Amino acid sequence: MTTNEELIGRLKDVLEDALSGELPNSKGIPDEAMPLGTVSRAVNHGRLGVIVDAFYGDLDKDNQKIIVYTILLLPETSSLISKNSKLSSDQYYLTNEYEYNVIGYLMIPPVNLDLFSHIIG
Repeated sequence: MTTNEELIGRLKDVLEDALSGELPNSKGIPDEAMPLGTVSRAVNHGRLGVIVDAFYGDLDKDNQKIIVYTILLLPETSSLISKNSKLSSDQYYLTNEYEYNVIGYLMIPPVNLDLFSHIIG
């Protein structure tokens, strides 16, 4: 059990770090992660999508942190081409995938997520 002085000391350290503005990554995105907006393919779903978030998940067998990507999967192209198809929000799918199950297309410039969110509503 920690004493009140230890707890206050830890809280003080956290507040000083937060207020100093010197946090290495204020968005919480791992430095080695693919950039947000990267066009990618979720292997488990077999669909293209856009990376909208990244964070550390579990540890692998070598005690290395595994990056988890949040990917907004796009509607399948066959539904986009058909005449009777209308775009609706239920055709998009948000999924979290381990870095091992994501293929990033880094030769395509990242998508502007602000503009993309306005387009899909």
